[in-house]
Amino acid sequence: MVVGNKHNTLIFDIKSSRVSKLQTQISTTSASSLTSLPTLASLDGSTTNNAQQQPQCNTNGTSNNNCNNHSHPQQQQIALFVCIAGDNESRSRYQFYIEDTFRYVLGHLLTAFELFEEKRVRYQCQNLLQVARRLLCNIGDLGQLLRGVMTEAKELTTAERCSLFLLDKATGELVSKVFDGNEASKEIRIESGKGIAGYVAQTGKLLNIRNAYQHPLFYKGVDESTGFKTRNILCFPICDEQGVIGVAQLCNKINGFHFDKCDEEVATAFSVYCGISIMHALVHKQVQKAEARYKLSQELLLYHMKVPDTEIQHVLEGVNTSETDQLLVEFPRFDFCPRDVRNFALSVQLSMKMFYDLNFITTFQIPEDKLARFILLVQRGYRDTPYHNWWHAFSVAHFAYSLMTNLQLIEKGIITKMQGFSFLIAAFCHDLDHRGTSNTYQTQSSSPLARLYSSEGSVNERHHLSQAICILNDSSSKILDGLSTEEFKECIDYLRDLILATDLANHFRILPHLKRLRSENLVEPANQRLLLSLMITCCDLSDQIKSWKTVQHVAHLVYAEFFNEGDLEKQMGLHPNAMMDRKKACIPVLQIEFLTTVVRPTFEMLVTIFPQTDAFLTTIDSNRHQWEEVKESTSGACSGGSECCEFQGGQEDERRMMAAVRRRVSEEVCGEKERKLHDASD
Repeated sequence: MVVGNKHNTLIFDIKSSRVSKLQTQISTTSASSLTSLPTLASLDGSTTNNAQQQPQCNTNGTSNNNCNNHSHPQQQQIALFVCIAGDNESRSRYQFYIEDTFRYVLGHLLTAFELFEEKRVRYQCQNLLQVARRLLCNIGDLGQLLRGVMTEAKELTTAERCSLFLLDKATGELVSKVFDGNEASKEIRIESGKGIAGYVAQTGKLLNIRNAYQHPLFYKGVDESTGFKTRNILCFPICDEQGVIGVAQLCNKINGFHFDKCDEEVATAFSVYCGISIMHALVHKQVQKAEARYKLSQELLLYHMKVPDTEIQHVLEGVNTSETDQLLVEFPRFDFCPRDVRNFALSVQLSMKMFYDLNFITTFQIPEDKLARFILLVQRGYRDTPYHNWWHAFSVAHFAYSLMTNLQLIEKGIITKMQGFSFLIAAFCHDLDHRGTSNTYQTQSSSPLARLYSSEGSVNERHHLSQAICILNDSSSKILDGLSTEEFKECIDYLRDLILATDLANHFRILPHLKRLRSENLVEPANQRLLLSLMITCCDLSDQIKSWKTVQHVAHLVYAEFFNEGDLEKQMGLHPNAMMDRKKACIPVLQIEFLTTVVRPTFEMLVTIFPQTDAFLTTIDSNRHQWEEVKESTSGACSGGSECCEFQGGQEDERRMMAAVRRRVSEEVCGEKERKLHDASD
C-alpha cells in the first residue's frame, strides 16, 4: 500500500505520492515542534504532535527552520517510521505507548547502531587487508590475479557471478579473457560506452541496478543464450592514477533482494586494491617482456660475436711459438708498451700467457679453449672507438699482470689468488662495449644506458660489468665453471667492485681511505679491497707512465673521443666542457693539469705502499716536462695558463698545434729495445 507494486525496496525507492505527502507533513509539523521525539503520522494525512518537540530536518537534511544554523549544531533525522493498523481508538493508545517507549530506547538504539556500524567497518577493513595480501601474492601472473580478483569480489559482496574487463587503451574496448573465474574460449570485447560495463568504463561511476530487466542498458541476449537469469547488477570501475583501467561486474545478490549501500562501499574500497594490484601486475609483465628481449638481444650479440673453432685452434697453437718467445723476456716489465704489439692475434696469445704465468689456469681449472674463446669474445666486445678499444683493455690488463708478477702480490700474501684472478678479468673487461662517450653525456642525452643505470650512478661502468657477466655466463666461454658456488659469488663480487672502481668519481670518493693505506695494514680485508681499487685505477692510467711517444699517441686518441663528444653535445644545444670543445681545448695545458692533479697523486699512493715502484713518478715528471716544452713551442697557437685556452683560428690552430706535437715525436729517437719490440710485433 505504501510503495505500490512497481518497486522492490523500502530503502531507496519510496516514491509513492502518499509517502511523499506524509514526509512533507512530517517536515512541516516538525519545523514548529519543540521536542526530540519523532513525529507520528497517519496515512490519512493527520499528524499527532507533541507540544514539547524541537525542530527536525526532513529526510533530505533541510527544513523550514534551518537545521544547519549555529543554534542547532546536530542535524536531526527521522529515527523511526511506524505503521499502525487498527481503528482510531486503538491507534491513539498505540501511539502513546510507542512514543513513551521510544523516549527511553532511542539513545540505546542509536548507540547500538553506531557500535554495529563501527564493527562492520572494522570487519570490512580487515577483510580488505586480507584481500590485498592475497591479491599481491599473485602479482606475477596476471591471469591468476584476475581470477583472484573475481573470487574476492564475489565473496565480499556475496554475489552469484562476477566478470572482469580490462580496458584496451589502443582501441578503447573492454576486453575479458576470464569469465566467472574460468578461462573463456575466446576473449570477449565490448565497445566503448556500450552496455552497462561500457557505460561505467566511460563515466568512471559505480552503477547499482536493482532490476536488471528494467534498465535500458541491460542486454537480455546473454541470459537468453546462457539460460542464466540476471536479477540485479553491481558494476564498478577499477582505476589507477591515470584513470579507468578496467570494470568489474557482479550479478545477483545472494541472500538479499539486491546489492545495498554496504556492497557499494565494499566495491569502492575493493576497486582501489584491484587497481593497485592490476597496475603492478601489468608493469611486472612489461618488465618480464623487457628481460626476455634483453636476453634475446644478448644471445643475438653473442651469436654475432661467435668465434669459429679454427680461430680458437690458431690461438692455442700460437701461444708457444717463437714469435711470442721473443717478447717473453720483456713482456712482464713495467716499461713494456702493449700498444707496440699492434697485432690482434699476437695480443690474444699474450693475454693467454698472462693467465698461464700467474698459474690461474691450473688453480681454477680453466679449459684452454674456453679461455681462448673468452679473450676473443672480450676483444670483439670492444667497439672501434679512438681510445676505449681493445688496445686500451690489453694495456690495462698487462699492467695488472705486471703488478702481480713484479711485486709478487700473490706469493707474498698481499692479495689472494681469487682476488688476483678477479683483478685480471676485471682489467680485460672494465670498458667492454664503451661507446666513446662519458657518463655525463649518457645522462644528458637520456640514452638507453642512462635510463637503465642512471639511478645507481656510474652508467658506463655498470654496463661494462653487465657485458662482462654476459660473456662469463656464455656456455662456450665459462672460465668460472671450475669454481664452487661460494667462489663464484666471491669472484663476481670482486669484479663488480673493481669495474665500478674505474669510474674516477668513485676513486675520488674513496680517496681519503686510500691515502691511509700502508704496507703494514694491507692484511685487513677492507684494506685489501681498497688496494685492489687503487691498483685498477693505476692500471687504467698506466699509459701515462710509458714512454713519451706512447703518452703523445694516447693523448691524441683521448682527445679525439673528447672532441667527438663535444660535437655531439653542441648538436644537442649544450655547452660542452672546455676540454671537450675542439675550439677551446689546449691539449698540453690539459695534460699538464691531468698529470699533476690525477695521475701523480694516484701513483704516489701506490709508491707509498710499494717503494720499489718509485720509477713511475720519475717517468710521470719527465712526461709532464715534455708537455711543458710542447706548450712553450706551440705558444702561438695555445697561450696556455691554468685554464684551457681558446684558439683564435679554431680547427686550423688546433691542427698547427698537433703538427708541432707530431714533429717533436718524430724527432725523438726510439731506443734499441723499442725498435726490437716493434720489429718483433711486425
